[in-house]
Amino acid sequence: MDSNLNTHIPAVSVVMSVYNGGNYLQEAIESILKQRFIDFEFIIINDGSTDASENIIKLFNDGRIVYVNNESNIGLIGSLNKGLKIAKGKYIARMDADDIALDDRLELQVQKFIENPKAIVVGSDYYLLSGTKLSYIKNTNDSDYNKAVLFFSPCFCHPTVMMKNVFNEKNIFYDREYKHAEDYKLWTDLFALGEFLNVDRALLKYRSHDTQISNKNKEAQLQISNKIRRGFCKKLNFSLSEEQFTTLNLIGNNSFIKSIDELIKIENCLLELKSQNEIHKVFRVISFNVFLHKFWSDSCGNSNIGLAAYSIYTKSVLSKVTKVTLDQKSKLLAKCLLRKFRTN
Repeated sequence: MDSNLNTHIPAVSVVMSVYNGGNYLQEAIESILKQRFIDFEFIIINDGSTDASENIIKLFNDGRIVYVNNESNIGLIGSLNKGLKIAKGKYIARMDADDIALDDRLELQVQKFIENPKAIVVGSDYYLLSGTKLSYIKNTNDSDYNKAVLFFSPCFCHPTVMMKNVFNEKNIFYDREYKHAEDYKLWTDLFALGEFLNVDRALLKYRSHDTQISNKNKEAQLQISNKIRRGFCKKLNFSLSEEQFTTLNLIGNNSFIKSIDELIKIENCLLELKSQNEIHKVFRVISFNVFLHKFWSDSCGNSNIGLAAYSIYTKSVLSKVTKVTLDQKSKLLAKCLLRKFRTN
């Protein structure tokens, strides 16, 4: 485990921080060590754990493990940045101490980079693991679509990603000012450096449980996300009014829509994004239209105004910016009707 004894430059550096993650840690580590792709170093930062995490890490006698022990808990951002600074690989793969990488994860993501030299981040589809239940979560391989999603939310599930190792060269790291949404901020920082692609297969089992940071700090995460959206618009020279920024946050925070007025504001906000993109030409039109329709359709379905929401949807220009199947329309209609009596 002594990093000083290993002079080999690996293709991939897997970076994982753990703090009191003993419950799932062994399975997470094993899932990386069993990868079909073997040319990697596995940087494990033990962030001042007080449980059995250190003992579990030391069970493994594998020369690819680079063990870093923080004497005290410095937090996820500090630990990840420490890992990025010492990583030697051409690519950085993120891993969390409670998830499970499928055995072809590293192989397929490296292959994606080789096939797409302009890529800066490669995510993947994944399984959401809740107890014993597995749900398949599908992402998209359209870079402009993925980047457009940043108007509202992170476009990748953080532990699924592999990134080009440009961090020390570009002096880009996880930002401490954006705690609980540091991955979202990182994607906006990497935005201009390459393409955001996806392996169209599930390469990770992402564990969902109540003790996750993302579940425990939801409110703080929403507030930080509001700040990221504003900064992202400024970076792209997209000029929105204060009311439109409020609506941007309404959409991005996945708020339940309770009135026709709110839905009309969402329509106007999305149309303004469409207009701004026509001026600045940041995103390919075909990709941006798919993005606009997705968030327009989702907003209409995430409301309790019943048939009125479906009527507003069909009359909007946004329902016609991309090809929509009869099945998609039927599902939206059913969703509008089913959610009519929800209050939140």
